[in-house]
Amino acid sequence: MPRALVFINAVSEDMEVVDSLRQVEGVREVHSSRGLYEAVAMVQAESFSAVKEIVTKHIRGLENVKATLTLTLVEPQAT
Repeated sequence: MPRALVFINAVSEDMEVVDSLRQVEGVREVHSSRGLYEAVAMVQAESFSAVKEIVTKHIRGLENVKATLTLTLVEPQAT
């Protein structure tokens, strides 16, 4: 299944954005962080287009989310 790490800039460092992210379908893990990003989420879905939709519509649409950076995870090919 396609997965992505989503690094999230939020309005504040409180746990509200983390709690909101936990409610998003397709978000498998959420961690609060300190530094450049306030949170990191692992997103998993049936397709890469579904991952993209979760990020663009559901995560970026959250009230306290200012910006995201998404890293798509690629599984190594068997030889």
